[in-house]
Amino acid sequence: SIRAEKIKVLQSIRPVDTKNLNKHAFRAQYAAGRVCVGDGHGENVAGYLEELKRDGVESSFTETYAAVKLFIDNPRWQGVPFYVRTAKRMHEGNTAISIRFKKAPVELVAGQHQNWLTINIQPRECIKMEIESKIPGLDIATRTLSIDAPQRQQGDETIDSYETLMLNLMEGDPSQYLHISEVEAQWRLVDPIVKAWAEDKTPLHQYTAGNRDPKESSVIFESQDQFWRYSIELGGDKH
Repeated sequence: SIRAEKIKVLQSIRPVDTKNLNKHAFRAQYAAGRVCVGDGHGENVAGYLEELKRDGVESSFTETYAAVKLFIDNPRWQGVPFYVRTAKRMHEGNTAISIRFKKAPVELVAGQHQNWLTINIQPRECIKMEIESKIPGLDIATRTLSIDAPQRQQGDETIDSYETLMLNLMEGDPSQYLHISEVEAQWRLVDPIVKAWAEDKTPLHQYTAGNRDPKESSVIFESQDQFWRYSIELGGDKH
């Protein structure tokens, strides 16, 4: 079942080495900056600590940005790093999965763009492929082609995620709900990191509200050519 497979994957994730937490997890807190509001205009916002001080709280070490590197120790994903991040007050709100494919053993053109598969979950559901392709002609040159497949087609019924859960509840179908084993597996992964951060074992960095990822977050990457992708649009991997 789907639930059983989710539990298997979670239980296959390698526990984060808290003795070397700086190489596996990163945290930060937003400072004052400027964010984009709904009408496309910018708005100045206070930093996290400034907001708390208005409510009488003088200090806080709560992170508003968290990034972690994970490995799934099963035959399919052995050795592949997974980078997960979440944050508040970033330059835009977006939920996506970005998969960058390995470089070919022999490149047609030196330094060519790597292929990507991006799955956008919200606000716009779609799947995109970026493929490096030879330009027709006599010259040996390539360009990046973007293939866009919207998840929703014209006329598709729009259903809120909670509607699906409520329907499953009434039908007695638990497949979409968290199993206790799934919750326990998640906490086994997260709890050691949270405790280490609570003990202030790693620095709490700052980033400007409305900006992209703090540059210091690159400390968790395996190699210098890894980076955060900022957009599903073509060129969204420019950093």
